[in-house]
Amino acid sequence: LRREVNHEMYKLWYLAEQDLFDERLPYQLRNTGQGLNRVQSAPRVSNAMHSILARVKARLGTWVGSSMVHLGDHNVPNALTFIDKYAQVPRILLPVTTCLRLLDGV
Repeated sequence: LRREVNHEMYKLWYLAEQDLFDERLPYQLRNTGQGLNRVQSAPRVSNAMHSILARVKARLGTWVGSSMVHLGDHNVPNALTFIDKYAQVPRILLPVTTCLRLLDGV
């Protein structure tokens, strides 16, 4: 899933901007538990993510884990937050994967 999302990141970013600036998608300023956030639905990004997820699930044949795509709720308030969270994953995982790769040499 991570590889597919990375491959589609420019498209997702474009769709995120379309959702954020769509006048038909009003936002509410709410305290999400992470401070005040602009909570706004993101149907374009949501549709793209569901398509990516379906493609990955079909390729794998079996899927373990949640198929929930959080957008426009207290977990992921808007499309920009969604993009930001996905962009942070490699920075978090790189030290872990590097350590695991070098573990055999210890």
